[in-house]
Amino acid sequence: MAGVNRKHHLLATIALLWLVAASCLLESVDARKSRGSSKRSSRRPKGVNIEIYHPKGVMVWYPYRAGMELFGIEIFINKANQPSSSGDSSEEESTPPVCDICLNTTEVSYGKFILRSEDAVIRSRDHVYYNAIVKKTSGKAYVSRSNDFYVSESRILLGDMTEKASSCNGTTAVANLSDNDKRLADEIKLLEAILLEVSDQCQANRTKQLLLSAETPTRYDAKQLYQYVAGQLEQKLPAIDWNRTLVDAFYATNGIGFEVASTIDKLKVLKLAKALPDHPITDLDSFQTEDMTNDIDSWM
Repeated sequence: MAGVNRKHHLLATIALLWLVAASCLLESVDARKSRGSSKRSSRRPKGVNIEIYHPKGVMVWYPYRAGMELFGIEIFINKANQPSSSGDSSEEESTPPVCDICLNTTEVSYGKFILRSEDAVIRSRDHVYYNAIVKKTSGKAYVSRSNDFYVSESRILLGDMTEKASSCNGTTAVANLSDNDKRLADEIKLLEAILLEVSDQCQANRTKQLLLSAETPTRYDAKQLYQYVAGQLEQKLPAIDWNRTLVDAFYATNGIGFEVASTIDKLKVLKLAKALPDHPITDLDSFQTEDMTNDIDSWM
């Protein structure tokens, strides 16, 4: 029975590999078609990327933009990144909070500004606020206030950030395998690694973000919004493990944006969402006028 299950897993992995490859190819063709008419519509700018590791470690990166000389980050854990706005004008109230993780760099590696803190500890259910620091070539460094987000379990990666890491929700099966099953397991592992590489190559042209057509009764904070979106998605697509899949939720111009753990997850969600009435879930990459509050280009 175990051998049959592994064969099914192998076939599913092969099918997914072809699906991602085909999707990546179509994305590339569409980008080339639109490049001549509108540079703005041929690509979607990337935002601040924050990777959180367990048991410790944080890596932040942002793509290099022409004219940028320095990029930095100020991360605040479970405290706002601005002084309290209460009417009391005491010195204590007006003193800016001290960042828990403060990093900056002028070095560009592989077309990115990359910041690392190997000892930083951010846990599931933490509320993270951050400020992005930008310095142009002929200007002064300034702080552009950015987003805050709720740390879901699916956002945290298990392992050392200098090595290969996996989701904290990953499961490992331990069993006595026959030689044939071991070969199948190795084949599955190899194909999954190839699948992830193909998926990563597609990231240049597409994000892992989708759009949910919904409105909250009032303006929620990051944690409340995440929980609201998780509840909505569980109702609409109960077959998906949203505790593992849903990474982030944020307000967008046309609804509520949300991010999933991988490109494969995104393709799966889009496929299943086609059967839903009124099509409440769509690809956020299809929209060019969404709220870009997480992108430095909107601050510069």
